[in-house]
Amino acid sequence: MIDHSKQAYLKSIKKILLNETASLEVDLFGGAITNFHLHEGKVNPLSFKFSKEQMPANNQPGAPYQGHFLCLGRWGEPSAGEIKAGIPDHGQIANIDWEALQSDDKKLTMQTTGQLEGLHVERTIQLESGLPVYLVHEQVKNINPLGRLYNMVQHPTLAAPFLDNHTIVNCNASAGFNYHFFNSPEDHTVQWPRVIGENGSIIDLSKSVNGNNSVYSFIVSRETDLGWVTAYAPKAGLLFGYLWRRKDYPWINLWQDWSDGQIRFRGLEFGTTGIHRPFQQILENGKSRVFGENTFAYIDAGETVSRSYLSFLHRVEPGFAGVEAISILNGFITIKTCANERKYINTSFKNF
Repeated sequence: MIDHSKQAYLKSIKKILLNETASLEVDLFGGAITNFHLHEGKVNPLSFKFSKEQMPANNQPGAPYQGHFLCLGRWGEPSAGEIKAGIPDHGQIANIDWEALQSDDKKLTMQTTGQLEGLHVERTIQLESGLPVYLVHEQVKNINPLGRLYNMVQHPTLAAPFLDNHTIVNCNASAGFNYHFFNSPEDHTVQWPRVIGENGSIIDLSKSVNGNNSVYSFIVSRETDLGWVTAYAPKAGLLFGYLWRRKDYPWINLWQDWSDGQIRFRGLEFGTTGIHRPFQQILENGKSRVFGENTFAYIDAGETVSRSYLSFLHRVEPGFAGVEAISILNGFITIKTCANERKYINTSFKNF
């Protein structure tokens, strides 16, 4: 178990995985995946990072938000009482040190314990041999003698130079809502990719030109067992994506941050909830289920739960129009493009 009193000595210890085509970097202070790039070009989609000053006040003593971090325990703000007790936004796990248990060129096993959350997590990251594909497997254990409500949301965020106003985001979302209407999402339902902006305009969320600051939450289409989300950067000629089991993460949450007419950040989040509020407000507002999906999970005393996801990079040619569908079968990630072409990525992760 990590002694978090020694945080000052453990800040920003990096672990790097390498193969013949790609590099992946993990920061043990906060546990975020902060860099995933091809050796050719070296464009990192996960260059997002907040400064200490940009962090919520209750998060500032710990690790900053960066790259792809894990929201565990909760997604969004804690309650007023939880903040007084020391709980940071998005949960304690992304705010504290992690410990590397085992590490080599292509595999890293790491762990941490959020004593305030009462949750222990062990993560294994496996970089595919010779390919820009990696698999993450996470086990979460409730170390408290009482069961509890919790949420688990993967929080990858795009930033420049990968992200610009030409970046295209695709996913297999269906019904959704604007975060501003979290009290009545069913009364403000939208269908991916067309959503309602703050001024009532209809915008296409697959594009990065709408200038709209918000979070949009959708359920993953029920027509498949897999959820997926991708981002295509035309300038870099690069496609970046995630796949996961729908039963693990039935929600896709997409957020945008704009400044001076330029997009700064785009979140490609996926998780167990689409309600970015404390549990008390979720329950008081009667939003334990939205669009037929739970908005929180339950973990019993001593219980361990497991979830996994895949991530990949793929070089594409100019004129690539985006992704219509993704599947994985017999070790091949199959990408159906909007131009009805098919691209294949070989991987040994057949049953992640």
